Amino acid sequence: MGNRTTRAPLPGLAFAGAVLFPVLCIAGALFVWWTIARADRDIRADLLRQARVLAQAVDIDRVRALTGSGADLDRGEYLRLKQQLTAVRLADPQCRFVYLMGRSPDGSIFFFADSESPASPDYSPPGQVYQEAPPAFHRVFDVNAPVVVGPVSDRWGSWISALVPLTDPDTDAVIAVVGMDIDAGDWNLKVAERAALPVGLMLLLLIGGVTALAITRRVSASPKPVLRRL
Repeated sequence: MGNRTTRAPLPGLAFAGAVLFPVLCIAGALFVWWTIARADRDIRADLLRQARVLAQAVDIDRVRALTGSGADLDRGEYLRLKQQLTAVRLADPQCRFVYLMGRSPDGSIFFFADSESPASPDYSPPGQVYQEAPPAFHRVFDVNAPVVVGPVSDRWGSWISALVPLTDPDTDAVIAVVGMDIDAGDWNLKVAERAALPVGLMLLLLIGGVTALAITRRVSASPKPVLRRL
């Protein structure tokens, strides 16, 4: 009688599969993290560019004329600045708030003007103190440098905020800060949309690589015909 023998899986292929699978998974996870981080960074840069454009369009003399109190409500400078802020907000549906902030001698941050209608429950009248202002908002006044911060939470919600200082051309002192807010939930959706295509392609490649390894191991482990010995 003859003996039928089978060929065992090739040790080299089994070892390669055991090593490549976790390597592919780790590489895929790192790529996904890098893609999302890059998308977030790019969108922050876009938001900051928008805020810079607005800051350059703001008339410094109009800001100087404001007192940061209810007395500004009847000032033409305040009304024109408020119209400008409202127009910017309406031009970008994803931008929830646009505003001008100042800082009192006691260090508290307040609103000069915002983009909300006075009838809105989210309206901030001139002089309203921003009690929840995070340290990053104060730092813009201190270091005179634009920044995108967030997500930060306050009484209005959770936001990603672009902040650009307005400086006095004579003294180079910060006299106000332009702010633009995007809802943190909408922000996450924008990041996901921008990262979706490269992440999807990477996942397809990862699935293809894992499938190829599985097929290779299955073929190497299948029985092979051998000669019978009489």
